[in-house]
Amino acid sequence: MIESTDDTPVISSSEHLLTTRKFSVYTDKLRFSDGMEVSRDIVAHPGAVAIIAEDEHGDWLLIKQYRHSTGRIFLEIPAGTREAGESAEITATRELREETGYSAKNLTRIGGAWMAPGWCTEYIDFYIASQLEYAPLDQDFGERISNPIRMKLTAIEELILSGELEDAKTILAFTYYKMFVSFSQ
Repeated sequence: MIESTDDTPVISSSEHLLTTRKFSVYTDKLRFSDGMEVSRDIVAHPGAVAIIAEDEHGDWLLIKQYRHSTGRIFLEIPAGTREAGESAEITATRELREETGYSAKNLTRIGGAWMAPGWCTEYIDFYIASQLEYAPLDQDFGERISNPIRMKLTAIEELILSGELEDAKTILAFTYYKMFVSFSQ
């Protein structure tokens, strides 16, 4: 159990700096119980999902997608941002179809995580999608996602260990999956 020091600060002011179609940026001024005041810049994100799409052989469907902040194409599991008012499960169902062309008869939540809690409110819910059926949706405008690439768990593990697979959500999904499978047996 993680002990709490319960020195949660009070937000004394919040300045809205920017709003884009996916997030907002704020500077919050915080005051701690001892009187100390600090400023924190926060990116307010609506949350996201990441989906382990597992076929009937236990292989994962991964995609390749260009990520502009890095200037690179990443090998990763399907994922996407939640839309206003949309549950994580609905987002996972939609994103799986948009990014892989498959729907799932079974969708199981296996965990969640704050991705960068020092500066961002993005929380990702992780799912396993199984009993896949071909049921494509159009990709979002501007997304240039590859056709799904089927990979065995051993190959994914090798790519993680070699440093070739560097996508944090995919690495975390792999970890959650290993724990979920071992606890389920």
